[in-house]
Amino acid sequence: MYPESNILTQSPAVAGRKFVLFAMGAVVLIWCLIGLDLWIASRHAAAKISFLPGETTPSELPTWKLFLLVLSVLLTALVAQAYRQLLATKRQVEAGLALQRLIVDHASEAMILTDSAQRILSVNSAFEQITGYAGKDVFGKTPTMLSAGHQGLASHRNVWDFVAENGSWEGEIWDRRKDGTIYPKQMRITAICEDGVQLSHFVAVFSDISESRAQAERLEYLARHDPLTNLPNRLALDAHLDTLLEGATPGINRLALLIIDLDNFKTINDSLGHHAGDRLLSELARRLGAQMDLTKRLFRLGGDEFVVVVDQLINEEAVIELVQQLAGGIGDPCNIDGHVLHCTSSIGISMYPEDGRDAQALIRNADTAMYYAKANGRNNHKFFTEPMNAAANKRLHLESELWCALAENQLVLYYQPQIDLLSGKVVGVEALVRWRHPLRGLIPPAEFIPVAEECGLILPLGHWVLLTACRQAREWLDAGIDMGEMAVNISAHQFRQPEFISSVQAILAETGLPTGRLELEITESTIMHEVDAAIQTLAQLRAMGIKLAIDDFGTGYSSLAYLRRFPLDRLKIDRSFLADVETDPDAASLVTSIVLLGRSLGLQLVAEGVENFAQAEFLRTLECERVQGFHFYQPVCAEEVVGVGRFLESAALQT
Repeated sequence: MYPESNILTQSPAVAGRKFVLFAMGAVVLIWCLIGLDLWIASRHAAAKISFLPGETTPSELPTWKLFLLVLSVLLTALVAQAYRQLLATKRQVEAGLALQRLIVDHASEAMILTDSAQRILSVNSAFEQITGYAGKDVFGKTPTMLSAGHQGLASHRNVWDFVAENGSWEGEIWDRRKDGTIYPKQMRITAICEDGVQLSHFVAVFSDISESRAQAERLEYLARHDPLTNLPNRLALDAHLDTLLEGATPGINRLALLIIDLDNFKTINDSLGHHAGDRLLSELARRLGAQMDLTKRLFRLGGDEFVVVVDQLINEEAVIELVQQLAGGIGDPCNIDGHVLHCTSSIGISMYPEDGRDAQALIRNADTAMYYAKANGRNNHKFFTEPMNAAANKRLHLESELWCALAENQLVLYYQPQIDLLSGKVVGVEALVRWRHPLRGLIPPAEFIPVAEECGLILPLGHWVLLTACRQAREWLDAGIDMGEMAVNISAHQFRQPEFISSVQAILAETGLPTGRLELEITESTIMHEVDAAIQTLAQLRAMGIKLAIDDFGTGYSSLAYLRRFPLDRLKIDRSFLADVETDPDAASLVTSIVLLGRSLGLQLVAEGVENFAQAEFLRTLECERVQGFHFYQPVCAEEVVGVGRFLESAALQT
């Protein structure tokens, strides 16, 4: 895996070893000279050779020989010490190299060392694990042997040539393993210059990023798809529309966007549970998906809303045909957990370029059209028109102003007296909320109550009405004014809150109003939703001493069997039944039946919407206990209603 190379043979340990060899040669040469000299001297002594006049005899020259001998011993000792030091240094260098090789071999990133000609000199274990090639398979070859076919050999060569010219390169590239599989890798290549100028080697470090790439792709998929239905979500819808609209030309290309909202889907969730609702959504997503082709794409926005985008649109007739197919698929029965469910949908449609030239405008306008479809009876479709947009903007503006109205005390309560037909006295008042707009004047509740219910303001609004009405009733009692019971309308959303009972108790405790002075009016449709829970709530309120009335009786769908179970005190006859009692025998017969029904159940009757003398006389003949309406008094502020009560009381005393 690590064959010998020039970069390894030129180490300091090798240079030191050469120095020691030269030093040892010098020591040997000196000792040889000393030995030769001693040998010559001994031969001269044995032959008793006479020296010429002026020459020195060997016995007369001990000094330089002794010096040479000492020098040789010292030099030998120094060379020996240097050799020992060299051996220690060599061991350290070898240990360091072994440690470096161990680190490289245990590195998680693959490494390649090449010469200046890009021939592979060494690789590490990570290289073998990632590529599948053993070191012996690649030594002497160039890294281009690893190049992936779809990226091309030229691309690999360009990268290495770039490094040779610029010194380094880093990026993502595709390679091929020994078994033929192609994988992405993050790679960094650096050129090595031996003398700082001349390029001698290349070092490449890379890691397999196929797992991280797959994880990133998985996260991207999850970010752009709905986990329940596996359909593309809102983020994918925006991207798809941006792509389509970027290449679209107004006047040439036409697109359609359909928003599909299931009707009454919440009822299924509430009755069968969210598990059944999820199964229904999955089944409907499958049915809708079966209607898609290359020119249509289905998305899920969330909840029970789906979106279909149609490109290459020919005309509106094609959209209508598609809508009918989609509605038919939704309308087919679904068997969910043994329950056969029949669904309908409301569909809003916007067109490019007529209804918008960007994604947000198309989605917003289709959504507006869908709400119009719901408002017009559901189970139908509507194409967007500009008046819808004006109405939607007006509603949005009204919603914004309504939040300010609640915060800035622009809401006021008006009170309409309830009259005892027999005595003519005021026996109660109904609290009715009004909006005193700073610019538009007094706004009736029919305009803003539906908006409050849709935008979530109905709960704080309902709490404010109940609290304000109870405070006013307490003030009248403290002033010695008897206006009878205070009747307050309770919205369906307010009545179904888990903390509704405790909030009523808290308001009564705060205001000090006797419970018998409060009457809560609840619509017929409200108590028919989850009947058992409604009966329990009504029973708790009744046990507190609060009076209970069914508002708008006769407009809902309650049965006599259920009506008998509700702990009630009064029935309020809806104004629609009184409109024609003086001219229509059927209407008169219906009101008579309601009065008799209430009386048989032991309930008091209150007729609202009495607008003329004939209606009042008709109710008097039926002995209907209480009435209210414009024939007697319109809703007025607290100060004016007190004057009405005093006037009626004095009139009753005079008679």
